[in-house]
Amino acid sequence: MREKGIYGEESFCAVGGRYAVSDGSLNLETRYKSLEEWNYLFEVSLAMMLEEEYQVEVTPEDFDCTRTLGELFHRVCEPSLADKN
Repeated sequence: MREKGIYGEESFCAVGGRYAVSDGSLNLETRYKSLEEWNYLFEVSLAMMLEEEYQVEVTPEDFDCTRTLGELFHRVCEPSLADKN
């Protein structure tokens, strides 16, 4: 069983606290591109934060191929989590 600590889904959704999104308003079902705050700068900032926090590479294709935070998490972060277990 995988822990949901710093490398889990719960902390992944906490990225909203670093931006203009109110805490608790994000979850894995959030369609992040429809957020009022979403723009290219937000995308670049999110990619940089994910790369730093999860030690993963986030590409523009990752954003193009996903709609929700959950899809982005599973595409980008889960492979590196499997390597940690």
